[in-house]
Amino acid sequence: MYYKMMKIYFARHGRTNYNDQNLCNGDPSVDVHITELGTQQAKELADKLHSMPIDRIFVSEMRRTQQTAKFAQDDHDTPVEIEIAPLLNDHCSGFEGKSAELLLGAMDATENRWTARFNDGESIEDMKERVAQFLTELKNRPYDSVLIVTSGWIIHAAAALIKHIPNEEAWALDVVQGDYLEMDI
Repeated sequence: MYYKMMKIYFARHGRTNYNDQNLCNGDPSVDVHITELGTQQAKELADKLHSMPIDRIFVSEMRRTQQTAKFAQDDHDTPVEIEIAPLLNDHCSGFEGKSAELLLGAMDATENRWTARFNDGESIEDMKERVAQFLTELKNRPYDSVLIVTSGWIIHAAAALIKHIPNEEAWALDVVQGDYLEMDI
């Protein structure tokens, strides 16, 4: 099947209350929201994307991504709809509400950090498979350019898939909160 080229702006959500506490969250039912700093980052992101051609905005089920995307939607030159895509949800690490340092320590202590699962959570490779499914579905959509507002780890997974680079290289990419990376599929 032939796919046309599509530009994707991958944006990381603004800073959250859980970021401030260094806590893990992959559950959309938990109240994780952008902070005052996150709101400022979302406004700056919206300003950067103001005149970019965007046909559609995709977000995860996480409130923080929807809050960040709303600023971009409201500030955009032309009307653009937001679509919730559960495949873009954050990594369900098995460390819900616990310190990110515990998760990273557990990952460092395993033989393979990319395939390890903890506390009935998903591995990085499991999450990456979700992202691959989303990207495959996206290729069949009639858009020239889209904005995807999600978490840093989802953006890393997408970069590994789109750029055909190893996980180590993708996770080394600097994905700043409230900023975006541009990629083509």
